[in-house]
Amino acid sequence: MSSLQRKNLVIAGFLFLALLAAPRGVFAADAKEAVQRNAASSMADNLAALTGKTVTVNIAGGQAVTGIVKNVKGNLLHLEKLSQKEFYDGLVNIDKIASIEARVR
Repeated sequence: MSSLQRKNLVIAGFLFLALLAAPRGVFAADAKEAVQRNAASSMADNLAALTGKTVTVNIAGGQAVTGIVKNVKGNLLHLEKLSQKEFYDGLVNIDKIASIEARVR
């Protein structure tokens, strides 16, 4: 085994030990940012809690719209960067939303 291979093996061993010794919170950073859904709150309050997150809203008619929640004001949801549509934003009437899907893990 060459000295370069031994050196790489030692470095890999240190990295492995560092991963084992790392506190759990280091890998759970995304979990802390996860937003909890609250069935007791209104649809608007749940959407407002998802500001800045990517969501899919299912409209009562069966259509689904995916985008980043920019703002919730009054009875409207402002989604930006709609999926599969470049340079498009959208407004959705909150009363017409049947369900919300958001990635939490």
